[in-house]
Amino acid sequence: MIWQDSGYLLKINNYSENSSVATFITSAHGLHNGIVYGASSKKKKNYLQIGNKFTLNWKSKSEDDLGYYNLELKDAITAKFFDKPDILNLIQSLSELCCKLLAERHDYYDLYYNSEHFLQNIDGNNSLKLYIEWEQELLKSIGFEINPDNKNFNFYKNNLSEWIFEIDNKKFFYPHFLIDSSSNYDNRDLYKGLVLNKFVLKKFVFEPNKIRFPEVRERIEKKANETK
Repeated sequence: MIWQDSGYLLKINNYSENSSVATFITSAHGLHNGIVYGASSKKKKNYLQIGNKFTLNWKSKSEDDLGYYNLELKDAITAKFFDKPDILNLIQSLSELCCKLLAERHDYYDLYYNSEHFLQNIDGNNSLKLYIEWEQELLKSIGFEINPDNKNFNFYKNNLSEWIFEIDNKKFFYPHFLIDSSSNYDNRDLYKGLVLNKFVLKKFVFEPNKIRFPEVRERIEKKANETK
């Protein structure tokens, strides 16, 4: 089996003395693992950073085998933000959520391009907004689309014409920027978006499957609470 694709590095773990297993979110092959030989070399370690974009050449004896990658770096995204810990936290949170929640080798075409949009546009004041929108796409990709058009959930407008999401006798503000991305928003809207997304992720995915919620995601929400 041989294929070529583009992908963003999500995780890399030691496999042997000189090799590692790398996990990518790819355009045409979903979440995909493979061995990177020589990953511990100084040259490869410098660019095998979470969030970087690669051209991937994957080879395997059969479709079900782990296989191995030959890589070509296309965009060293993470290096641009070594002095911006808040941005690095967003990249790490994206990576951890994907690795914990996505099924390997399943089609995530829309999520891939939403991830690409986020990673290519995070050097700005709207980085947290883009991240919250990305989480909404993640929820949609795993079967939990949360918006007022989804009649499987209880949405209504309050007396200020704001959308409210109600579940388990709890009420969550649904920021208007999640409906109209060009609309105005403030730090309070961002915090409320994070709170809503976390509740849904925990209720429908993390808690039923007894998966630990990422600490980096908790830090992002805590920081947003401090600045709202």
